[in-house]
Amino acid sequence: MTSYVFRVWLLPNPPLELEPDEEVWRDIEVDGSHKLAEFHEAIFEAFERWDSHAYEFITRNEDGIALRSYVHPQLYDGGPSWRAMDDAEIDRFIDQAVPDDASEDAKARFRELQSNPPPEGNAADTTIDELNPEELGALSYTFDMGDNWEHYIELQDTRNASLDSSPVVVDEQGDAPSQYPDMDE
Repeated sequence: MTSYVFRVWLLPNPPLELEPDEEVWRDIEVDGSHKLAEFHEAIFEAFERWDSHAYEFITRNEDGIALRSYVHPQLYDGGPSWRAMDDAEIDRFIDQAVPDDASEDAKARFRELQSNPPPEGNAADTTIDELNPEELGALSYTFDMGDNWEHYIELQDTRNASLDSSPVVVDEQGDAPSQYPDMDE
């Protein structure tokens, strides 16, 4: 069995006035057999959250292109990972948001995935191994779709060992912000 150490960065959230002076991240070790729902629970606890909400993981390739969405089990309906875009929407997005140095292959892959979205996955049924972490570019993870706590996740290490427990935090930097900053005032 294989275990993986992922670094989970909490991204700035200006609407919630979260713009820390230093990066806030947690390194979390998960077993390849753990489900994404268990990884979510580990992230939830690592950032000291207490009020549960919906969440979503999105797999990304090396160019940062979204490949597939894996959603909270209660949101899962087997539909598309996202709403399909028409050609005009895709062209506008590529013109406004895609870096000029992006390859034509990356733009074509983006165009294909946006016009024909893959089916969403269920976070309760998908294992870490099924994501093929060593080939994956990155993950993004959004918790609480109203407040949009966004995270960027990258593989840091692969270990030829199995965890005999739940995912575990193995390193961290920065203080976890309050889940509801306005309530702290």
